[in-house]
Amino acid sequence: MTEHAERPSRGVDAVRHARHLRLQEIGADGQAKLGSASVAVVGAGGLGCPVLLYLAAAGVGRLTVIDDDVVCLSNLQRQVIYRTQDVGRSKAKVAAERVLALDPDLDVQVHVERLSPDNALAVLANHDLVIDGTDMIPARYLIDDACAILGTPWIHASVHRFEGRLALFEPTNGASYRDLHPDPPPPGTVQACDEVGVLGAVPGVLGTMQAALAVEVLLGRGEHAKGRLTLVDVQGLDVHHLSYQRLKDRPSPTDLSEAKRIWEADPACRAGRHLDETDAAPVGMMFHQISSSEFLQKRANGWAPFVLDVRSAQEHARMAAHSCGLFVPHPQVVDVMSELPAEGDILIHCKSGMRSMMAAMLLMEAGVDGTRLYNLEDGILGWYALAPEDIRVG
Repeated sequence: MTEHAERPSRGVDAVRHARHLRLQEIGADGQAKLGSASVAVVGAGGLGCPVLLYLAAAGVGRLTVIDDDVVCLSNLQRQVIYRTQDVGRSKAKVAAERVLALDPDLDVQVHVERLSPDNALAVLANHDLVIDGTDMIPARYLIDDACAILGTPWIHASVHRFEGRLALFEPTNGASYRDLHPDPPPPGTVQACDEVGVLGAVPGVLGTMQAALAVEVLLGRGEHAKGRLTLVDVQGLDVHHLSYQRLKDRPSPTDLSEAKRIWEADPACRAGRHLDETDAAPVGMMFHQISSSEFLQKRANGWAPFVLDVRSAQEHARMAAHSCGLFVPHPQVVDVMSELPAEGDILIHCKSGMRSMMAAMLLMEAGVDGTRLYNLEDGILGWYALAPEDIRVG
C-alpha cells in the first residue's frame, strides 16, 4: 500500500527556519536546498523516529516513510514519535501524521510495506538520500546495492544496549557497506533489542546524528564522514572513528540478485520479520578496548589471551610480540577464523589501535562473540614502551 499526499512547493519560511537562516553555513540558499530535497527513511522505529522529526523540523521538502509494522507498547520506550493511543496503528501512517503536525507544508509519502528485493528500486528511486533505520543485516545489503544502482548515497546506523555506530556510504563512487562488511554474518548470529535490551536514548542519539549528517550531505558537504565508521558509547561518553576504504576490484552491482540471495538465506526475512527495530547487532557486541598498561596488569594476574596481530607481514617481520598466536592483515581477518581459538579471549593489535579495531568489527560481523575480543587501543607501540622484553625487533 502506498499513500502520497502531494503538497505545493514553498519558499523559505523566514520565521520557522530563522535559526538556520542565521547560520552562515546554511543561510537562505542552504535552506532552499533543504526545501527542495527528498529523503527516504527505511524504518520508522528507534532511529527513524528522531530522523523523521529532525528532518521535518529542518525543512527537508519531501520525506518518504517506509514501514509495514504497527505500534507496540514496548516500542514507546525509545520510539518517541508514538503515543500510547497509537498502539496497534500503522507506524508509517502515524509517523506521517506527526511530521505533518510539525510542518503541514511538507510533502510526505507513506509506504505501508516492507522494503524488499522486489520493491526496493521502485521505492527508493528519485530521492537525494536514503537513511537506514532497519534492524536486519540483509536489509543493509539490499539498501547498499539498490543505492549503488540508483546512484544515491545512504546513511547507516545501528544500536545495541548502550552503543551505536554510524556511517555514510556512497556505493557508486566511494566506499560502500560491502567494503566495510564484504560478507554477511551467518543467519542466527544477530540479536534484536527484545533479546538483549537497549537504553531508550541510544537510538535517539544515533538517529539525531543521522539527521545532522543528512543535512550536511544535502547541503553538499559531509566529506568528513566519508570512509569513516563512527562508534558511540553512550554509557562511557566515548566516540571512536574507524577508517575504511573501497575494496580493490569490488564490482558495482547491476541488479539485486546478490542482495536477494542474502535476503532469502535469512529465515527472519523469509518469515516476514519487521525491519524497523533498529537495534540489532552481532552477539556479544561491543568488543573491549584495553590499553597496554591494563593488558599487562591483567596478564600479571593470570590472564593469557590469544594474541592476534593484524598488521602487514612487513610490519610483523620488523617488530612482533613473542606471544603472537597468529598474524594476518586486517582486511583478511575473516578468512582465518578457523585458525582462531573457539573459546577464550583474543587480544587484537596493530601498530596504534585503528586497524585492530576494524578487525574486531569484522570478526563480530562474521559471528564472533564480541565479549571475547580485546582491542589493544595503543597498539604494539604502547606495548613495547611498557614491556620491551615482550617484543622481538627485527
